[in-house]
Amino acid sequence: MDRKEERVFAGTTIVRKAVRSARLQVQPDGTLRVVAPASFNVEEFLQRNVAWIEEQRAKYDRLATAGCGKEDHLLLHGEFYRVLPGAGFAIDETSGCVTFPSISILKRNLTHMLREEVNDRLRGYPDLVRRGSGRIAIKLQKTRWGSCSSLGNLNINLRIIALPETLREYIVIHEAAHLREQNHSARFWQLVETHYPEHRAAEAELRRYWVILERNSVWRSLQDVP
Repeated sequence: MDRKEERVFAGTTIVRKAVRSARLQVQPDGTLRVVAPASFNVEEFLQRNVAWIEEQRAKYDRLATAGCGKEDHLLLHGEFYRVLPGAGFAIDETSGCVTFPSISILKRNLTHMLREEVNDRLRGYPDLVRRGSGRIAIKLQKTRWGSCSSLGNLNINLRIIALPETLREYIVIHEAAHLREQNHSARFWQLVETHYPEHRAAEAELRRYWVILERNSVWRSLQDVP
């Protein structure tokens, strides 16, 4: 059966697929996604799960508290900046403003900034980054902060530039450690802990920032730029 999406009421996306049972996800922005067989009664399914849905939405609301009321600001280096039109790209930390002529130019400049930063940080970990490691790609990924291929290529999510310095450092260490250990084995986490002992706290903070970014209109507009 061909995959087909439909929207039956606001805030819910239904995906009809040849699956045995229905699956329900509450997205970080509070919307719902249901994957269900063709003849499945989704409305009844949602009614049965109202309490769980509200519990998940409340959890995401708590995680997103720091970004509440600032959804139209640019989150950059852990700070919220007002966005203003301007002839060129500029960051004014004193006034808390970022200016740019178009969203595509904003994305291009943020990409350049992050690429330089990642390269600089990787040079600080020669024990992780062996000579001959692969390329580094900066792209907006929808589900994770970064990845490492079997060829040693690092894919770094542009969203990382939104994070405070300590979390940016952690993600670089995490992905660089995959150049040595491809999976999340005990040896991998031992390697990470050697360079970043507070990695568990960092992972918790990253979940919080992911929800904030999912609800941020500026970052959503960046996602739409090729």
